[in-house]
Amino acid sequence: MEVQALLDHVEQQTDLDLIAVTDHERIDGALRARELHAAGNYHFGLVVGEEITTRRGHVLALFLAERVPRLRPLEETIERIHDQGGIAIAAHPMAPLTPSLGRRSLLRLHHDPDARHRLDAIEMLNPSVAGRARRPHRAALNELMGLAAVGNSDAHVLEHVGTGWTWFVGTSAEEYRAAIAARSTQAEGEYWTHWHNVSVYGRQLVAKARHLRHTLRPTGEWR
Repeated sequence: MEVQALLDHVEQQTDLDLIAVTDHERIDGALRARELHAAGNYHFGLVVGEEITTRRGHVLALFLAERVPRLRPLEETIERIHDQGGIAIAAHPMAPLTPSLGRRSLLRLHHDPDARHRLDAIEMLNPSVAGRARRPHRAALNELMGLAAVGNSDAHVLEHVGTGWTWFVGTSAEEYRAAIAARSTQAEGEYWTHWHNVSVYGRQLVAKARHLRHTLRPTGEWR
């Protein structure tokens, strides 16, 4: 989706109080969204983030100032996120269909003596087919870990924005951050149909081809 189209959709078609823009392996789209958001008059807040591929799976980073490189060790990635004052979330953990943190990695982080290497939250609701898988296992594991539970739409297309959400006391980015720290959040959402999953993955392949073309031959704003 185009950055401006995303902001317009959230403003006109949703009642979300706060969104995060978290492209895979880059934050230029999120930074552009922040610029447009600051120049507009929107009813919702915006957080800059990134979905990062570590050597153990995907980690969602929020409240970033600069990009975190991909394919680095898991602990190093989380430390880099925290060094920026960001929060680290396990994205669709234990999912078998996409690079995800497994049970062993999650427990290793939980028991790590260095607080900089520990996760801040776990994605308990992701409406995609990847997020649907192993949900009971995630819930059981988080009974032990006690991480803040969040719901995210993982939306790669406009119609999925807001299909997963997090309840928290307040509406602002800082109130969301405080709720994560207090582990008082609740995850909810609506799962996509199988047809929607197929449709989205097809459009993602087209987007990845555009991304690759822009990487090889940059022509300004990549979207």
